[in-house]
Order: sequence, then C-alpha cells, then structure tokens
Amino acid sequence: MPRHGNKKQAQRTKGNLRPSSSSHAAELLTSAGTASTGFVGFGTTPKYVPASSTLDDMDTNLDPDFRLVLRKLTKRDATTKIKGLQEFGELCREKSEDTLKGVLPFWPRTYNKMAMDVDYRVREAAQQAMTTLVLRVRRNLAPYIRNLMGAWLLSQCDTYPTVSSAAVSSFADAFPPVKQTEALVYCKESVIEYMTDNLVTHSPQTLSDPKCTEADDMENKYNRVLTSSLLAIRKLVSSIPANQIESLKSQLTGLLDNQKFWKHGKSKVNMVKGAMYSMLTGILQSCTDIGENYINKISPFILHNLDESDPTICPHLWEAVLSLVNCTHTCWSHINIQKAFWPKLRKVLESGCHGNAVVIAPNILPLISKLPGDLFPDMNKFYEELFACFKAGLCTTSIVKSSSECNAYIKAYMECTHYVIIQNLDNDISAHVLLDQVLPLVLASLVESGSTLYKTPLFSMAGTLLSAVELSQKPNINQPVSEFWTSLRENIEAKLTSSKELAKGDNFEEKLTAFVKSLFYPTLEIKSKPGKVKFEVACDSDMKKGNNRFEIDTTKTLKRTEIGACAKNFVRNLVLTSFDVAHKDFSLCHLRMFAHLLECDSSDEVIGQVISSCHGDVETRSSSHYFVFEICIPWIQKVSEISETGAELSHLVHIVCIFLPSLDSLSVVQLLEKLYESCTDTRSQCILLEKLFFMVKTSPPVKEWLNSEQFGVKLVSHATAVCDRDIDSSWQVETTDILNMVSLVVGTRDGKNELLVKKDHVDRLLSVLLLPLRKLSEAVAVHNRAELAVNFVFKAAKCFFLQYSECIKTVSAKELILTLFQVSLTNQCNVSGELLHEVQQVWRIGLSYVIKNTGGLLNEDGLLLKIADIVYMTVNSEDVYSIEKISLAVRNVEYLLEMLWKELPQEENETNPVFVEYCNMILVKNNSQVPYKIYEYLCIKGEYSVLPKTRNDNPVSQILFTSLFNCEILKFIHGSISLDKSQQQQDGNSCLANVSHSQWSNNSLDVLLESFQGLAIVQNYINLNQAIMNVPSVAQAIDQLNEIIHSIVKHMTQDTRERLWKLGFTRMETETDFVLCSKILLSVLSSSQTEPFILQLGPVLDRSSVLSPSVVYLLVNIIKYMSNNDTLTLTEIMVARLLSLSVDKYVEIDGGLCLLNIIGDLVVCNLGDDLTDTVIGVIDQIIAWKEENDEYFIYSRDIFEVSRDTVMFNAAVCNCVKSIVHTRSGQLLDKHWDFIMCSLVSWIQSIEESQVKGFDDPLLQFYMVSVFNLLCEVSVCLRVKVGKVPGNYPENLASEWLEFFSESVFSIVIPMMKSIYNLCKTDTVMGSVQLLLMSVCNAAAQSPKEHILEHKLPPLLMIESSPLPDNLQSLLNHFCPLLLSSHRCVQMSAFHILYRVIDTLPQYDIEDKSFNAGATGGEEEESNNRRPPGKIMEIIDESSSVLNAVLSELPIDASQPISEMSQEYHYTLAYLLSWKLLLLFFKSAPAELRQEYASYLQDNGYVVQFVYNVFRLMPNHPGQMFQNVPDTDVIASGSCQEIQNVACALYQLILQTMPAMVRHWWMSLDRKTSAYVDTYTSKHVSHILCTSEIKSVQQTNVEIQDMTIKARPVTREVIAVYSLEEVTIEMVISLPQNYPLGNISVTSEKRVGVSGPQWEKWLLQLNIFLQHQNGNIVDGLQLWKKNIDKRFEGVDECMICFYVLHGTNFQLPRIACKTCKKKFHSSCLYKWFNTSHNCTCPLCRNVF
Repeated sequence: MPRHGNKKQAQRTKGNLRPSSSSHAAELLTSAGTASTGFVGFGTTPKYVPASSTLDDMDTNLDPDFRLVLRKLTKRDATTKIKGLQEFGELCREKSEDTLKGVLPFWPRTYNKMAMDVDYRVREAAQQAMTTLVLRVRRNLAPYIRNLMGAWLLSQCDTYPTVSSAAVSSFADAFPPVKQTEALVYCKESVIEYMTDNLVTHSPQTLSDPKCTEADDMENKYNRVLTSSLLAIRKLVSSIPANQIESLKSQLTGLLDNQKFWKHGKSKVNMVKGAMYSMLTGILQSCTDIGENYINKISPFILHNLDESDPTICPHLWEAVLSLVNCTHTCWSHINIQKAFWPKLRKVLESGCHGNAVVIAPNILPLISKLPGDLFPDMNKFYEELFACFKAGLCTTSIVKSSSECNAYIKAYMECTHYVIIQNLDNDISAHVLLDQVLPLVLASLVESGSTLYKTPLFSMAGTLLSAVELSQKPNINQPVSEFWTSLRENIEAKLTSSKELAKGDNFEEKLTAFVKSLFYPTLEIKSKPGKVKFEVACDSDMKKGNNRFEIDTTKTLKRTEIGACAKNFVRNLVLTSFDVAHKDFSLCHLRMFAHLLECDSSDEVIGQVISSCHGDVETRSSSHYFVFEICIPWIQKVSEISETGAELSHLVHIVCIFLPSLDSLSVVQLLEKLYESCTDTRSQCILLEKLFFMVKTSPPVKEWLNSEQFGVKLVSHATAVCDRDIDSSWQVETTDILNMVSLVVGTRDGKNELLVKKDHVDRLLSVLLLPLRKLSEAVAVHNRAELAVNFVFKAAKCFFLQYSECIKTVSAKELILTLFQVSLTNQCNVSGELLHEVQQVWRIGLSYVIKNTGGLLNEDGLLLKIADIVYMTVNSEDVYSIEKISLAVRNVEYLLEMLWKELPQEENETNPVFVEYCNMILVKNNSQVPYKIYEYLCIKGEYSVLPKTRNDNPVSQILFTSLFNCEILKFIHGSISLDKSQQQQDGNSCLANVSHSQWSNNSLDVLLESFQGLAIVQNYINLNQAIMNVPSVAQAIDQLNEIIHSIVKHMTQDTRERLWKLGFTRMETETDFVLCSKILLSVLSSSQTEPFILQLGPVLDRSSVLSPSVVYLLVNIIKYMSNNDTLTLTEIMVARLLSLSVDKYVEIDGGLCLLNIIGDLVVCNLGDDLTDTVIGVIDQIIAWKEENDEYFIYSRDIFEVSRDTVMFNAAVCNCVKSIVHTRSGQLLDKHWDFIMCSLVSWIQSIEESQVKGFDDPLLQFYMVSVFNLLCEVSVCLRVKVGKVPGNYPENLASEWLEFFSESVFSIVIPMMKSIYNLCKTDTVMGSVQLLLMSVCNAAAQSPKEHILEHKLPPLLMIESSPLPDNLQSLLNHFCPLLLSSHRCVQMSAFHILYRVIDTLPQYDIEDKSFNAGATGGEEEESNNRRPPGKIMEIIDESSSVLNAVLSELPIDASQPISEMSQEYHYTLAYLLSWKLLLLFFKSAPAELRQEYASYLQDNGYVVQFVYNVFRLMPNHPGQMFQNVPDTDVIASGSCQEIQNVACALYQLILQTMPAMVRHWWMSLDRKTSAYVDTYTSKHVSHILCTSEIKSVQQTNVEIQDMTIKARPVTREVIAVYSLEEVTIEMVISLPQNYPLGNISVTSEKRVGVSGPQWEKWLLQLNIFLQHQNGNIVDGLQLWKKNIDKRFEGVDECMICFYVLHGTNFQLPRIACKTCKKKFHSSCLYKWFNTSHNCTCPLCRNVF
C-alpha cells in the first residue's frame, strides 16, 4: 500500500487493526478480573465490549448477536443507535422464537430509552423494531407489557408524525382491535404513573444527561415529553370504559392537585399549552365528576383564554370550551363575564377569528346556544354587540383574502342570525336582526361592486332563513318580512334599470341569478368555474362554453322549495323588469337575466304576465305568436350575429321552448323553420337541436318537423359545408358541433325505437364524414390538421357504429371502416397513441357488425378482401421499414384475425374454413430471389462453387420486414402467443388458443419457408455490408425475426417439422435460389428438438445425381446433419465420381468443378483414418490431371487469358487442397508437397501478372482469395505442425519451404498486401473486396522473419535520424501506420509482421551506443533516457489522443466497453497493439537499454497514462481473461470482448516487463484508487505472475556463476545461495500477495565470512535492485552479483550511492576527485551538484 508519511496524527480510519481505547480498556479490565464482561462477535473479528450492570446474567440466556446489538444501543451516537435498531429488527426476523424469548427481559429498558431519544430517527427506528419483535413473539410479550406500555403510548402521541404512526402501527400489530382496550385497562395504573412522573417529577436535566446533551436538545426533549404525556393521558381515559376510570381517580386527582401541573398551562411552548387543553377535554368528556370537582380551576383556565390566536392551540382550546359548557352549567359562576369572557369573545369576532375562522367559527353557535338567558342584563344589547363584532370581523384581511375563511365566517354569522331570529319570533329581536343584520348583508353582497360574498354560503343560508321565517306565519314577523322584500326589490330594481350601474361589470346578473335560485333551491352551491368543451356520445352532452358561467341545468337534480308570497312577488317583479329592459334596449345582460329568472319560475301566471306586458291579452293566441315571432326570433338573429359563446342563444332557445306549448302545430312548424334559418352557424344550430330533441316526447309538432324532408336536406348540406372545407383554426369548433348534432340524430329514438330523422338523410350524413380525411392533403394552415381530422372522423364513426348499427349495410360505412383501418395500420397520419388506439377500437366495432351481418363471406367486392389488399400494399411499401411501423401493422392484423375468429362460428375439432382461407390471404408473399452480390460474396468466401452469370437485385429491407410481418402473423395464428392480458381484458377478446399446432397448411409452411429465405438473404447481406447494422431498425428487426422463427419451429409438432423440411427440400429442387435458406432451416430444426437431428442418405443421393452449384451448397449444409457412416459413404461416392471423370469433364461445372468443392467439405467433416487413402487419391488425381494436361492449371500466366471455368477450376483445386492439408497433412508424401508448394509459387506469380488490370474483377478476387487461403494453410501447417505434432512429414520439408519456395511467395505477397490496402483506403470496403483484403492480410501475416527483414517494399525514409538500417526503418514506416487502419485485418497483419522483427531492433541501439562511446574516446556519453522506435511512439501518441477523449472522464474502477462498429474501436486496438510491440521491444532489450527506455517512458508519462487506460478498458469481472491468450487471428471478427482480452493481457505483460514503473505509479495514487488497484491485481493477476515467476526461476537457462537458485512454489519464495571462496550467503526472497505491487522481502537464513553491517548493506542493495529494476528476479540477482563481484575485485564504491554498479545505468565509478582521489558515478555526482547547489566534493569538500 502507498505510504502516507505526513499523516501520523491523522484520524484513524474505519477498518484498520488498531484497537480502540475502550476495547483495549475492556480487555485489561477483564484480564484483571475487575469488570463484568462478555465475549461477543463483531463481524468476523472477536472483540471484548464492556457490559452494563443490567446485563450481568445474560451470558447464558441471551444470544451473542443480540448482546452485541443491545450494547450498540447504549452508545451516544444517533447513527450507531439507528443501525443497531435496524440490526435488531433483522435479528428478530432471522432468529428462532426461543432466542427472541431470551431478549425480552432486556428489551423494555432499551425501548423506553430509545422511545424518548432526542433524534426522531432513533425513535422511529425503535417503533419499527418493536413492530418486528411483536410480530414474532406475540403472546410472549405479555409479562413485560406493563413496563412497555407507558413509553409505547407516549410514542403514539409523539409530536413527530412518522414516529407516532409507526408506534400506532406496532400497537395494532401487537393487539387486535378487540384486545387493545383490554391491554390499556391492564396497564392503566402504570401508564398514569409513568405520565405523572413525566409531568410533575422530571425536569429537562433528569430526562437527559447534561454531560452529553446540549441545553437546547434537553429543553426540546422535555417539552416534547410533556406534550406527548398530556395527549397520552387523554388517549388513555378516552379509550378505556367508564367503569374502569374509577380506579384512576386517586392518581388523576393527585395530578390535578399538583401545582406544577397547572404551571404547564402557562408554558411558552404552544404545543404544551395545546396538549393541556386537549387533556382537560378528555377529563371533562370521560371523567365528568372529576371535572366538576376542579371546575373552579378548569373554567378560568379555559374561558379566560378564548383569545388564543396560535393555530396549534385553537383546535384544542375550542374543543375544551364546548366540552366545558356541555359538561356543567356551573362553569359560568367561576369566571368574570364582563371583564374576562365577553371581552375575549368580542376580540375573537372582531379580529375575524385571528385568521383561524375555519377552526373557530363552527364553534361560535354551539357556544352562543349554551349561554344562560340571565348571563347578560340586556340580551338585546348583547345581540347588537355580538353582530356588530361579526360585521367588524368581515372587514379583516384574513376574511377578505381567504375564501375558506370567509365561507366559515359567513356560515357562523348566518347560523347565529338564524338561531336568534327563530328563538325570538315572538319579540322584536327577530325583526331587528332580520332588517338590521341580514338585509344589509344580502343587499351589500348583491349591489356592492367589490363584494364576493355571493360565492359564500350566504345566499343558500339566507334563502333557508327567509323561507323558514315567511312560512312560520308568526304575526310579529310578517311586517318585517314585507319590509325586507320591498327594500331589497327597490334597491335591486334601481340598479337593474340603470345602464350606468350595469356597465360596471361587477357580475350583478350572476349574483342576482344565484340569489333567486337560492330561494327556490336553498341547498344549491354556487361555484364559479371556466367552462370546458368536451364531446360525449350521450345525447345529453353539455357543450356550453363560457367564462365564469353558472350551470343552468344543475337545478334539475335539486329539490325545489316552496317560497312565500312576498318572495314570489319579488321574483316576478324581477322577471318583468328584466324583460322590459331587454325588450326595449336589447340588452344582452338583461336578456340573460330574464332567461335565468324565467327558468326559476316559469309558471303559467308568469308567462301570462310576460306576454301581457309586450302585447295584448293572455287569452288571445296572437299574443303568444307575437311574442315568439316578433320578439324572440329577432332576438335570436341579433344574438347569433354578435355572440361567440352561444350562452345567450341557449337562453333564448330555452325561452322559446317554454312558450312552444302555447302555439298551435302550424305555428310551431313555422317557428322551427324560422329558428333554424336564423341559426346561421353550427353552434347555434347545435343548441337549437339539443332543446328540440329533448322536447320530442312532449311536443308532436317538433317530432314531425325533425322527420321532415326539409330539415334532413338542410342538416346534410350544412354538415357537408363544414366537412368539405379546409382545415383551419375554427374548423375544430364547428366539427365539434357537428359531432354533437350527429350524436343527437343517431342516438335519439322515439317510442318505437325509430330514428327521428329520416334514414336516407342519416345515411347521407355518414358519407359526408369521410370528407375531412380526403381534404387532409390540401390543408396547410393548421399544424395538427391530421390529428384534428382523424379525431373528428373516429368520433363520428363511433357515434354511428354504437348508436346506429343499421348503417353497417351501407357502402359509406364500409368505406369508413377501410379508411380507419388504413389509418391505424401504420399510423400514416402520425396521430397520438391514445387517438390511434381509439381508431382501432372503432374499426373493430364496425367490422364486427359487418362480419355478423355477412357471415364473413370472401367475395371479390367484400370488405375483408379489400382489407387484405390494403395489408398487402402496405407491407410491400417503404412505409413499414421500421420496427414501430411493422409492429403496429402486425398488431392491427392480429386484432383483425382475433375478431374474425371470435365472430365466425367454430366447430369443435375443426377450424372454420373461411378463417383458414383468410389467414392465407392476409399473409404477404415474399420475393425469394437472391441478389447477385450475395452469390458473388458467397463464391469468393468459398461457400458457393460458381459465380453466377446473370445479375439481379432485390430490396433487402422489403424482404426483411415482409418476413418479419409474416412470421409475427403465423406465430399469432398458430397459438404460440396471445394478446397481452390487459389488452384482452380491455378488448374482451381471447387468443387463438384453439387453433391446433397440427393445422399448418402447406400455404402457411410455404410462407414460413419464405421467411427462412428472407432471413438467410438478410444475414448474408449483413456479412456483405456491415454498415446496414448501424440502422437500429434493421438490427432489431433481424434479432426479432430470428427469435420468432425459432419460437415457431420450437412449438411445432414433430410431424409438422418433418413436413416443413420435406416441403423445403422439394422447393429447393425446383427453385435453385431457395437453397440459401437450407443452412438456417437445418440449424433451427436441429435446435428445436431434443433428439438428434439426423438426415438420411437416400434423398441426398437422389438430389445429387446431377451436380450444380445450388446442389453443392445444399449438400455442404446437409452433411453436417448426416451420420458418420452416411458421410463416409457419400465421400467415397463423390471421390469415385471424381476419379472416373473423362478429360472433357475436368473443368465442367457438373464435373470436376463441383466435385472438388463438395469433396473439400466432406474431407473436413470426416476426420477419421478410414478415409486417408481415399483422400490421398484425390490429390493424386489432381496431380495426374496436371501431368496429363497442365493447361488446366494457371501457372505463371495472366488469368484473364484463360476461360472462366478454368479459373474457377483452379480455385476449386486450391480449396480442396487446403482442406486436405488442414486435415491430412501428416499423410502427404514428398510428391504431394512438391506439387502443393510448386503450384503455390506458380499461382502467386499468376496473380502478380494479373494484378496490372486491377483487383475489381470478381473472378480475379475469387481466384486470389482461394490461393491466399491455401498459402495461409500451408504456412501454418509448416510452422506449427511440422516437427511439433505427430505425423509422417517428409524430411527437411520446413527447410525446403523456407529456402526455396517461401521467398518467391512472400516477396510478392507483402508488397501486394500494401498495394491492395492502398486501393481500399479511399473506398468503403465491403463484400468481396473485404474478403480479398482479409485473405491477403492473413497471407502476409504468415511471412517468416527472414523474408520480412529482406522485404522488397519501396524505400520510405523520414528526415529524422535513426540507428536502424534503411531497410528496417522503411519496414516500420510502411507498416506502423497500418496499425491505425480502420480495418481490423490490416491492423492485425501489420502487428504480426512487426511482431516478428521487433526483437531485432534493440541491437541497433546497442551498436549506436557503442559507436557514440567510441567517438568520445571510450567514455560512454551520459544519457538518462533513450526513445524507443519513433514510429511506434507516434502511433501510441495518435491513438492515445482519441482514447483519452473517450476515457479521460471515467474513474479508474469504471469499465468502458468499446463497440466493434465504432471508430474508437480501431484506435483502441491500435493503441493496445502498439503497446504490446513496445513491451516486447522493451523486454528484448538488455538491462542497460531498458533503464534508458524506462526513463523516457516515465519522464513523458506514457506508463501512467497507459495503466490508467488499461484499467478503464478491463472488465470489472474478468473471469478467465487473464488465463486465456487473446486471439490475434487476422480474419477473426472484432468484438468488445476482444479489447477487454487484449487489455487484460497487456496489464499482465506490463507487470512482468515493467514492474518497478507500475509499482511507482501505484505508490503515487490516492488511498481509494490504490486500494482498488491493489484488490484487482491481487485477485486476478498476482497469483498468475507469482506462479510464472517461480516457474521461470525453476526453468531458467541462465547460469549465474557462483550462485545457485531454487524455488519454493507453495510459499512464493526464491532461495539464492551465493558462494565465493570462504564467503557463503543464503538469501530468501519472498513475493508479496499483491506481487509485483507490494514490496519484495529479502531475508538471510545463513551467512559465512561476511560481517553483520556489511551483510545488512548488501541485503539492502539486493532489496533495492529487486524493487527498482524493470525485470524479473533473476535479472535483479544478476545485477546484485555483479555489484558484489566488483566489490571483491577491489573496485571502490561510489561514496554517494554506496554501490559499485549504478542501480540504473550499471556504470562503474569513473569520475575521481583530484584531492581525495575518490571515484563517483557520473549520474550520482550530477545529482549531488544539482541538489547541493555547489560544485564541491561530497567527501573532502574541495572544489571538484
């Protein structure tokens, strides 16, 4: 671990091994026998903790875990106590019941202490622990309940809500509701005693420990305990029965006699005072006799403090007031009414209840009602003063600004007036209160402009009061009531007739209307709300819209009250007055008022008076006619022109409807025609129709008019005009009205369930509703026009389908269903998800009716077939090329099929044929033709025999998403999945679970096979072009399609799987393109069944009678699933056919070309020895063909000069020979190897001759890839197998290849690789070009070291000087930049080439160093550092800049995955590969150079940056990555895991190569980071490095003279014995557990001939060498031995570092002082001069 020398006095950190003082003291006390202790466990390390005096006897009874927890609870720290209580709860859940019984005796003391803790979190945790305990122990808690109940009840009354709720919860868990009272009765004496002690005995100092508690905390705790104790006493006396309170009287009396108790009532803490009132309330309610005994103290205490204004005290105070006055009538005799009670009450009323009217005001009337009649000398004066105080309180700020306060205060005021008037109807007080109190208040609320009292309960309570007073028939009150209404009417009419007053805009009409309504409906609540426009399907939907409106129809649900004559005259006068003003001046406000008032009282008498006031006598019919036609119609026309909200128009229409019964039928029809013409907009028409449809049952003329032709034509034409116009901002409002009219038309029926509007017009109205979607493309003014249009059409369709199902038979309805289905299929209008779901619901409703009516007939013009056509066109379009769109389409089709299954009749064991046929129709046929690029890619890759001659293309995206759609539907149809359960419950549908899995039709299987083909095409296209995977929808769709296909096949029966394979095999015969799916099909069939999937040979032989590329491809995939015997038989047959070929069939497709390809694959599958002779016969036959006619073999000539079939034949020969070399290389003879190697050279030369025409030709690419693959196989075989694995290889085979053949090959391949890469740098590499690049890179990577050093690349030198020869420097300049390539194969190839020569580079630095030393006269030039090869360092710098941008912000313990598809991947790989080369270079350098390289890397921060980056790249859980060697195969595909593997290997390598530098970095880290690095290294790397180090010591071939080295693997020790003449030294080197980060310890077990001080000095030197040199243990021992040898040879030590050999540059002391003649290391002397700031000798101090 890093040392922290500056922190000797730092605070001890948690987790170290130094014992605390208390723990140490406990141990000492225990050893002395002076303390009572117990041994308990703490974590995994035992410790002694002091035991309290209460725990003396718990050693044998209490569980050790509980002992430890209980001791934690004695600590002072709140956090420790909280954790202890949490652990206590966990132990209660885990331990047995017997164990819990042992802890119960010790729990009450702990709980009582925790329940009163200062910290609320501790108290809450204590209640939670109690809950856990009582749930486990149950009845066993009974013996200790009295000790617990006091604190338990106290906690239930805790002032902190979470604590009290937790305590209540624990109490409820402990006792059922029926047992809780019994528990309290059982403990009542102990509880009262406990609470009394808290109230009269304890003080802040006794409840807390003053030594460890702050004064504020003590005081707060004391006040909280006082409050909780008072509340707990009330809770107790209120909860136990009355007969049980008798036993508590003595205790309660003693408490009430104590003066300290009454002092709490004067506390400055409000919650204590409130609790006092609450406790006294409980005494008065539950212990009445005790309360009466102390009434002389209780009455003044309560009634003299009525003016308390604190909101925390008021509720308790007024509860106590009412309890007191109800308890006894003698309370008034103990207080001073005039000086204490009445002034306090008056103050409360005048102040508006101190802002607590909601709490105080409801208590005023109960208090007033309890006042004795003789309490005040003059009650009239008292009432006057009382209501004067009320009025004063109305003006206070709290009442004016708060609606809730005002409501409560007004309610109390009116309650008191009501009480006083009713109680005094026989005297003058009632008249004075009515006229002097109620009238001014009502008048002010109506007339005053700023008054908001109309929003309070004033009007409803005034209406109740006035009705009760007027109907009481008391003679004394009649005159005051008449005066009340007269005065009110005069004042209102004065304002009503004054246009100046009405213009103030003070909502007078609303106020007056509300007041009048309150007379008829006293329970009416007046609420002012903004109106909302909302469409509802129901006929009675309310579409009124306005600001601050009052709901007119709310009165229909309330009970009407009869009012007196005076009130009726008041209302009628207002009706006539408002009508007169409205008629004369056309005042809209008077018109509204007239309508509202007429609604309240529309009796015949009122109607007659209205008509009489405008014209003629009520008996004449012309008066009604005149009123309606001459007054109302003009009003309506004017209002429709100027009104925007429609509220006034609604009132007028209602007025007209009121007068309709007084007109004859002809007049009614004329009136309706006139009305409809007057309503020129949709809003007014909708309002009119709402009223008319409501009157149908009571007015036959209205019904007749609605059923007329004229009305139907007008309705349709008006709807057409609205729906056909452009969608703009006003369109939504008009269509909302149209929807309401549609709902009225189709939803209102007569008694015979017939429509009120003619059916023809309703059907025409349905056809109009599609116009908005047709006009959608033309609308450009509204942003959300699609949402508006779809929303309108869906709602209209829902109206028709739900309320007028007969419309389904019309063509318009079917067209509407098709349109809605098309909208929802892919959401082409981009509407919201909620609206889209609604649209789906609507077309499903409509289609359900269609299926029920037609039986699902599939005729050409039928709806179902049209839907199938829509699905086909949609799925084949680009609109669904995303997961979201295709999923939406699938879900809609699933809904369609689900509904079809539900609606069609199903037989018990057979599916409805209509359903089966429609399922076949709904599936979309896919295009199974394979694109040419895929064939070209497969051919060059070696999986297809022949390049196709014709080119075709096929959109891959369409194939993918069509296949995904078909598979989703197939999976749904055949029961593999069902709709989501919540969706099923919502829709009422069930899944197609009854469709048997065996009912797969051939058509369905064909569609499934096409999906297999689609998946195969897409997967091969991805291999061809990886860029397509960057499209998220494509990648997700491929994964989803693959998963669904596996799921479908897995759920098939075995018979169905066999049918699927037979059908696919047959289709592959007729359609050659279809063989592409054979690989995936066979893989899925094999993985979907538990038994082995074996194919028979017979059908395969029949299929292979005539060979073709498609047949070969199929056979290659089939042979993997054949038995070994069948594969052997097929191989023999194919070889026999090959041997029997005639000369003209060698290069034919049906001849040698296809046979060689299939034999090559068969050879790989048959690894047994039975086929050895057969396989050897194949290569013999090829040699025979060459000898017979070598024109078939392209040797050293341009391939474009030979036929296409000849080129493909040579490629087939290469592929076949490659398979033979791979599997049977040990059985090949000299002649076979000669043929292979000579052919390789010739084929490579032919490629060299052909490359002048470029590499774009697919035929050339095919040929080159085959040749390069054979070259790689041969090179790997000769390098890895020959001489290393068993086999009869010819003698000198490897040397012949290296000396005679490989130079001719690789001298061409290496430059060719560079040329091909240069051509690919500018273009996107994919498909066949990528295969060519990978093959040539793989071939170049096999180059031997000798040929790499003698490469024929063009010279590429830089200006900067380098010790490397030009040829080697050019090699670095050519291949180092390739490490930064964006192609992994190029990076890996460059790495392999550089890897083979990197160990030769340090020798040139050695030569350069020796040359420089010779140039300086034998003295080496002083140099502290040396740069490694510059080109490698440039790659590290460039790649690290990108990597740092990705990783710099991450902490060291964060693992950053690098995606293989990103650009960062290639830079990261280049960085890691460059560092691997650098480490190998460093490792191969001698010790002198290693130190110089290390200094350079250290000074420039390379190592620090590298280790940081590696840690961020390594996974947090590497598994076996450190044991496994990373795969550096050139042709392998990259992955995120590859980066992690390489990072792990490099971290291990740098620990082996540069341990001192990594150790120095680790020592400089902060504590947290170093701990993580230490843990990670110790866990994953150290044991591997220790094993490797020990093994290297055991297997080292380095002989150190006079030194013997042994190893002890088990103890991680190395024993070194140094012997020289009489000196013998034995040293033990021990590796730490976190090697190499930790310090290596060196000890001596035996020494002879060396003095003690000298030996200690040498041990220190060895320790330093091992710690600070970048090498292994053997390197350190060698360095140390050289130092000791020089010492014995007489070489003086440097008097600065006291070493003979310098520890870093290994120099001898050379620079001598001219005075004292002592020699020093030049580096030491340089450092001495710099640090001492003078140039004197360190010994003699003379000038040097």
